[in-house]
Amino acid sequence: ELLRKLRTICLVSLRLGGDVCPPGGGNDPMTVSNVERSDMFSVYSWIARDELYLSHDNRVIMALESACVSSADAFYPSTVDGDRDRQKTIIFQSCGSDIRDLRNPTGLTDESHSRSLLFYLKDHAHFPPRLAANRALILANLWSQTPDQLHLLYHSISALRTVVGSVERFSMAAVAEIYQSRIRPVCRAMLFGFGEHELSEEVVSPLFSDAVWLSEFISVAKLILSMMAECMSKVPPASEDQEQLEPSSDMWPPLRQCHVLDGLVRKLRGDVRPSSVALHHTIIFTFEMTHSIDSFQHIVPSFSNLFLTGTLFIELPPVPKGSARERDLLDKAIGEHAEKRNAPVIDSFAGIKDVELFGEAMGLESNYVKTKFLIKMIRRGKESSINDLLGASNALLDKELFTFKVTRIMCARLDATITSLKRTKNYRGILSLLDADANRWVREEAAAECASWKTNNFATVSLIATHSMVMRLKSISESLDDASMSEKVDVICLMSGTLLKAVQAQEEEDIQNV
Repeated sequence: ELLRKLRTICLVSLRLGGDVCPPGGGNDPMTVSNVERSDMFSVYSWIARDELYLSHDNRVIMALESACVSSADAFYPSTVDGDRDRQKTIIFQSCGSDIRDLRNPTGLTDESHSRSLLFYLKDHAHFPPRLAANRALILANLWSQTPDQLHLLYHSISALRTVVGSVERFSMAAVAEIYQSRIRPVCRAMLFGFGEHELSEEVVSPLFSDAVWLSEFISVAKLILSMMAECMSKVPPASEDQEQLEPSSDMWPPLRQCHVLDGLVRKLRGDVRPSSVALHHTIIFTFEMTHSIDSFQHIVPSFSNLFLTGTLFIELPPVPKGSARERDLLDKAIGEHAEKRNAPVIDSFAGIKDVELFGEAMGLESNYVKTKFLIKMIRRGKESSINDLLGASNALLDKELFTFKVTRIMCARLDATITSLKRTKNYRGILSLLDADANRWVREEAAAECASWKTNNFATVSLIATHSMVMRLKSISESLDDASMSEKVDVICLMSGTLLKAVQAQEEEDIQNV
């Protein structure tokens, strides 16, 4: 039995190149007695480190974990299965002498037949959030050593998404640890200078002059603060019952809690305050949009203490609400998000979480931000990508705002269509089918919309897409107790339908004439 345990220790140690201690975990010797202690080594940390030698991509690693769980060939070296010649050969292949670099993963196309560490400890794959949390911690630690390599931080945040999405007891502790130890000091230096001496000014200061690096770092800072807010909105389970798995009695090391994550839970000395998260997020958000924090210096008490170690755990006053400047910042941010979103299908509001958090700090409901985002996507002619999202989020909309603004956008489109038809001889006769009063009203609404956007340039959208959007708008307006607005929607619905039929008829006639 002792020899089998030693076999496992040798496998892990050789596989990881002797780097078996978690970040900041000391340099204790890897003996059988030390491994059997519950407060010294973490099997989850071992596996996480080995996974990162293979890939930093969270999706790739989670696929590997699923494959190991379902593998019929996986075995524990500490059991009698490890005594067979074939299994010994497999173990030896996994203990290869190749030098591996944690910063440059080898990928999963290794031709040496080397199996991952998880292959030999597969029951731990039943707990992806624990493995993801350890990967996030390791990657964040690597990034702190070379802060110019932001891809490491991005992969760390990607792993954190798995942790936050699973609502675990340690979720907030893991997010808070990476924020407190890695992100917060950089934010403090960025806004207030290097007075606390938490970072190397020589290393970090030049990065602040790199506009691309600064923009990407701020995005990560906003995202991790948004994750904290998400953790606070969820209730984690009171305990983790992992005895449900009934692991092999010969399995060693035994399946147990991760002492690294348990340590973070203990380290989180108090509750993170929502008001503090909101204020810190607001400051970062504003700095991103304006590259200045002057507007907050006189209205936020203890402003100079922000982004210090213990500030997250202190109740902070909310940002004064109702500022037209802040509303403009919010609208600008929503517009930038809409401009950047070019995916063929957008089925959630996950991409604007940071904007929602900023809006909430201003006292605005999240439905305002969601509604404005959809409006700006439609304004840019991108409604085809939000069709499903629009249908699924009907109950989340500020319907009055949506109907008012989208009605004007549709008027602007219809007016542009009418102007275009006037320039084409074969289509001018179509205009006689339109009601003169309705035509005049549409032109006025279009002018008002162009004035609000300070431009006459609208996205080119087909008349079919416009009519489809108008029909959806009609469905939404019918749920409002506003007869005047319903009448306006009916007017553009009739006009778009008339134009569409007439244009299609003219196109068919032109084809026949050819």
